[in-house]
Amino acid sequence: MLSRLIPAGIISALAVIAGAGSFFSWHWLPWNSPSWAFSNSQTVRVATIPVNDVGRKFFSALKREIASERARVQLSLIETTSVWASAQALKEQKVDAAVVRSDDPAAADGRAIFILRTVYAALLVPAWSPIDGISKLTGKKIGVLGEETGIDPMAKVVLDFYGFDEKQIVHLPARDLAAALQRRQVSALLAVGPTGSGAIADAIEAFRKVTKKPPKFLDLPEAKAIDERYAAYDEAEISAGAFNGSPAVPSEKVTTISANMLLVAQPSLSNSAAGEMTRLLLATKTRVAATLPEAGQLAAPSTDKDELLPAHPGTVAFLNGEQSNVLDESMNWILLASMLTGFVGSLAAWLNRIRNKRKADEVKRRLRRLRVLQVQATTIASDRIDATEKELTALAQWLRQKFAANEVSLEDFQDAEARAADISALIEERRAALALDCSLLGARHALAPSGDTAATDKEHETSECSPVQLLEVDEKSDVRRLPNRQPGRLVALKSVTRPPADVA
Repeated sequence: MLSRLIPAGIISALAVIAGAGSFFSWHWLPWNSPSWAFSNSQTVRVATIPVNDVGRKFFSALKREIASERARVQLSLIETTSVWASAQALKEQKVDAAVVRSDDPAAADGRAIFILRTVYAALLVPAWSPIDGISKLTGKKIGVLGEETGIDPMAKVVLDFYGFDEKQIVHLPARDLAAALQRRQVSALLAVGPTGSGAIADAIEAFRKVTKKPPKFLDLPEAKAIDERYAAYDEAEISAGAFNGSPAVPSEKVTTISANMLLVAQPSLSNSAAGEMTRLLLATKTRVAATLPEAGQLAAPSTDKDELLPAHPGTVAFLNGEQSNVLDESMNWILLASMLTGFVGSLAAWLNRIRNKRKADEVKRRLRRLRVLQVQATTIASDRIDATEKELTALAQWLRQKFAANEVSLEDFQDAEARAADISALIEERRAALALDCSLLGARHALAPSGDTAATDKEHETSECSPVQLLEVDEKSDVRRLPNRQPGRLVALKSVTRPPADVA
């Protein structure tokens, strides 16, 4: 049984290793690139938000950087309808990486590679408005700039924190903002966007057109409390003059909350690809920062392990100067393969030792049985002689097979052969001795006087011989008999069946 289990165990171990290798290969190798086996580059599918002019310039610069550096990654950009759609593509694993907001639950499923920009919550009021604080908006209409399908999560946090009633909220798509300001349908506007071009800049431009002046920014004095209550947001400041124009907009720094726009990858993205993408983004930032001011917002993610959205291990390795090259990765795979091979070899050796020990124990048991038979051969009962001979024959045949298979040493085999021969001789001697004893007992019983056979009958009952019966046989004349010798009496002993004892 064990001899069948050992090959089965080895095959199972090899199957497990092959399956693990296939799994890791499927997970880590760039199968999405048709030429992965013939090229060092890996194609990474990236879901992006709708790309504006600034985005196109940056991505063009990034592609030039990839081409000039002969990078090991190639980017396949997949434009989506919004940042939320991009995050959904990442969550459904349709892409390898995506542009997502840090306050999107889908971001928690990935690993950060790069910070693309920061978005802020900005509360704006017309320049002529007497409202100079958020407390004075009680009972006032507040417009929320954004999609018609719902309120931006950051804007909703601000509204909920300050307890604004749903009746005060007016949803304003960007195209309706100017008309709402012209009709004074809202007293303030809450917008979420980055510094520079974006939703806040578009709102400022709408205020300029309607009121001829840029809007005033209201502080969120409880920004730190919001930061502490909502882990996805940080207390932040919008610097004075963050938006183009004269006079400076805002005129002084504004306290608010913020979230990050991130490039987030699947955890399964290889460390080398993640590190290479981080390197390329930093290199592109350096090259375009002079001509593209928005590139100044690009930044590497924090490498702290307690971050809410941890960085990808490949990004961390690159930023810490620990990124492995192709040779290092190859050596790691070779080392892993050697470890797995060593494990399989150790397992096979262990199983082989168990099998050899079982075989050795079996040989010892059979040899001990020969010694027992040798001791018992001189006193064996007549009814056990045939069975003992069969057992001895089977043992001898088994030993010859094991010796032929090199599983019994020459010394043990020769000793066993000698013992088997000795046992056979002892059995023959025992059989002859028993036959002689029976003959003598039968003769005594036959020649005993007719009235004096009780003792010999008792001996027959306790002996291993069958009862005998005396037969008178006339002696034939023998020409060789001497003339002076008297004719003898010829008797024969016949074995008879002993009647069964009466059952009481």
